Amino acid sequence: MKIEHVEMDKSLVENCMMYIAAHELRRLLTRMDQIPLHTGGEPGCQWIHRLLTGHPNLCKEQLRLEKHIFINLVSILLERKLISDGRYVLVAEQVGICLFMLAKANSYRDAAKRFQHSISTIGNYNRKVLESLVALSKDLVRPYQSLNEIPTKIANGAKYFPFFKDCVGALDGTHIDAIVGDKVGQPFRGRKGIKTWNVLASCSFDMLFTYVCVGFEGSAHDTTVLRHCLGSLEMGFHHPPPGKYYLVDSGYPNTIGYLSPYQGRGLRVHTPEFKNSPAPRGKLEHYNYRHSSLRGTVERIFGVLKNRWKVLRMMPKMDDAYQLAIIVATCTLHNFIRLHDLGIPISQVVENMEPRVDFNLIEKTRTKAMEVVRAKIAEEI
Repeated sequence: MKIEHVEMDKSLVENCMMYIAAHELRRLLTRMDQIPLHTGGEPGCQWIHRLLTGHPNLCKEQLRLEKHIFINLVSILLERKLISDGRYVLVAEQVGICLFMLAKANSYRDAAKRFQHSISTIGNYNRKVLESLVALSKDLVRPYQSLNEIPTKIANGAKYFPFFKDCVGALDGTHIDAIVGDKVGQPFRGRKGIKTWNVLASCSFDMLFTYVCVGFEGSAHDTTVLRHCLGSLEMGFHHPPPGKYYLVDSGYPNTIGYLSPYQGRGLRVHTPEFKNSPAPRGKLEHYNYRHSSLRGTVERIFGVLKNRWKVLRMMPKMDDAYQLAIIVATCTLHNFIRLHDLGIPISQVVENMEPRVDFNLIEKTRTKAMEVVRAKIAEEI
């Protein structure tokens, strides 16, 4: 079969090429309409509005804050210029995004669907709100009563007064899920073999965090974490005044400033050991019973924190700084809620303690001196 070669008009070819080039240039210069991925649902701003105008319990169920507390949180973040409205997302919705993820351990994809935004938008505002809450923690996580005063719970409780009149609070550590790679994960594995962060905190008997230290791996001993906090001005630890002390558990030394329970074979130490059991026997167990009952405040505050914010039990696969920001942010939110419950103004001022360091936590003279204090309390009880 013979194929004839037809010579195409040169001008026609040039015209076609010019048309194609012009069409492509017009396509590149013309803004293409973006097709939203999430459609058909209730926009995030409308959902937040519904939470704030609907049933009184709705906001608390979804975001863990009552309506008036949520509104106050947004106002404070704006007043302190810790966060600002976005072009399309106002601060109320930004805070809602963050709380939605903290409360129920929702993923970016879940939040994107709920608020009808892209995953990148959700991630951007979630981090901004976390950063603002971490900044707010410097003003919220602190003592709200002078450490020289007797706490109300002790002063008004015959079970504790006058025995623990010099106590300023309770101190303990807790473990929170850590998501780290296996190559660097060994130091994060504690006694249970699970990768965790070892978080140290002190609290008042009003169930307020007065100090929080994050960043230590799960395998770190509680005393190691405490000594680090005491040995640096930058850590900002609130040292007990002379003659005062924190209640600590048996994992810490009994030394000046820190009062621990008695230990020994057959000696009950913790509150659960006294429940549904015979009454305490002897002065040491009577001391341990009241000590553990009062110190239990710090265990309860950790329990409330983890139950309210599910993310602490299901930490997302993010970088270390993000995980630590979550821990500090949730402690800040806990105090914010609790202050409203107690009617304590955030601006309430207490006397400033002079910053200092403490390098000799387990010095023999200190442990012997605190043993005298403990023995005296046990004798009085």
